[in-house]
Amino acid sequence: MYTSIQEADAYIIIHYTSGSSEYKRWKSLSDDDKNVYLTNAFEAIEKLQFRGRKAVPGQDTAFPRLPYQYGKVDEIAPLCVKSAEIELALWISDEKKQSRLQKRKELIENGVTSFSLGDLSENYGDTTKSEVKTVSALKCEKCRELLAPYLCGGYEMC
Repeated sequence: MYTSIQEADAYIIIHYTSGSSEYKRWKSLSDDDKNVYLTNAFEAIEKLQFRGRKAVPGQDTAFPRLPYQYGKVDEIAPLCVKSAEIELALWISDEKKQSRLQKRKELIENGVTSFSLGDLSENYGDTTKSEVKTVSALKCEKCRELLAPYLCGGYEMC
């Protein structure tokens, strides 16, 4: 992981108000659960294609990265990458949202292009099964924005 539970806790305190649902959800998690979410976020970020190259040949993680961290190869990852990991962990921890996204994904994979329920309707248009597999790290808007300077092109961003 690029960040620790303590760093994530401090980030949440600084970036979210104590009354926000995100703050309350993160604070209610055990350290074990926080570790799981941070690990899942780290693994999702590691699957992305980044510009540049690893700072040290054969290093296990995508960061540190050149040319972004010349002279700073002892730094594990830039602050915005650590922040992206925390934001993605927080986003993943919203189990209700993740459940809704999973249900939509299953509908699309099963060929459903639209549905209606009372006054609510959703249309998936020309979504193909390959579009359903968009990297989850990029589905989290804050994570995507924080990682944007390092990302290679070629991904559906919205």
